[in-house]
Amino acid sequence: MKLRNSIGLAAVATAMIAAPLVAEAQPANPYWEGFYAGLNAGGLWNQTSAAISENNTIGGFTGTGSGFVGGGQAGYNYLIGPLLLGGEIDFQGSTQTTNVTGGAGPSTIAAQEAVPWFATFRARVGYPIGSVMPYITGGAVWGHQTLNGYDTAGGGYFNASNNFWTYTVGGGVEGHIDDRWSAKLEYLYLGTPDTSLSTPNTSAVTAGSGVGNLIRVGLNYKFY
Repeated sequence: MKLRNSIGLAAVATAMIAAPLVAEAQPANPYWEGFYAGLNAGGLWNQTSAAISENNTIGGFTGTGSGFVGGGQAGYNYLIGPLLLGGEIDFQGSTQTTNVTGGAGPSTIAAQEAVPWFATFRARVGYPIGSVMPYITGGAVWGHQTLNGYDTAGGGYFNASNNFWTYTVGGGVEGHIDDRWSAKLEYLYLGTPDTSLSTPNTSAVTAGSGVGNLIRVGLNYKFY
């Protein structure tokens, strides 16, 4: 009887140890795979600075800002064993504005910098654990920036704008509500634009700390 009990306990213990290992070796639930689309909303904030020059005099401007961000996203997920590989694009409208002040030489600048919209093109790598998946993401950003204000060096009021490219990196966690719906929480850092803005009497030499930090929540619907 004791031998039988010992064998039984050993079998139970072996099963308890083996179960999580077997589960770990199983591929992720297929409801993660496929096309999806959804909406998101969040906030964008930054601390910006730029060196500028006027008549061979170096100066600069600084400022901090924040705003609301909202938009939509679409993507595709593909499972390779326990890993999820995917691609996602999104378009965002933004109310982010940054009040900047500074100058160079005789110029004093008081202006408002803004990023009214941007889009990201990113890869995602995740590790689904049941209905929850932590992931990392990164890629490119295409957007639009403006600089509107007043320059005391004879330039008066000015309006400047252009499109730009930069990079983004971040991560998040996504969880399935059911087989079709999922919700996510995500952080992205958006880098420094590849083109600079300047007033009529100054030229930007270097940009500062990037477009900003983005935190957003999203809701996705999966298409079978």
